[in-house]
Amino acid sequence: MSNAFNDDLARPAAAEDAGIQPLRDGDATSVADPDLDPAQREWERTDAIDEALDSGVDPADLDTATATSDDPAHIPSDDDEIPAEDLPTGYAQPETQGDDPVIAELGEDGEGDINDEGM
Repeated sequence: MSNAFNDDLARPAAAEDAGIQPLRDGDATSVADPDLDPAQREWERTDAIDEALDSGVDPADLDTATATSDDPAHIPSDDDEIPAEDLPTGYAQPETQGDDPVIAELGEDGEGDINDEGM
């Protein structure tokens, strides 16, 4: 567990005496140096790619794969963490042989695969 206070600063005596305290560098939720923030680097990189494309640079000359996030419907690339063929598809349905999927899964009585012997 880390110490939230800077060791060289005086600490308040009690919570009721503290009042409103200003945030210090160690208390902020953002990174002090934006160059160390991966999301900020990704944002700036995306802006640079957009500006290059707007100025007429050939898209084949740019490395446009993103590192921290991407459109889920993107074209698969070699640096994806999960191969596209291993991802679940949104249109996969159980084999129902033309019946309503709910009826096929639960059965007419709503009990699924349970039969009289299994009860």
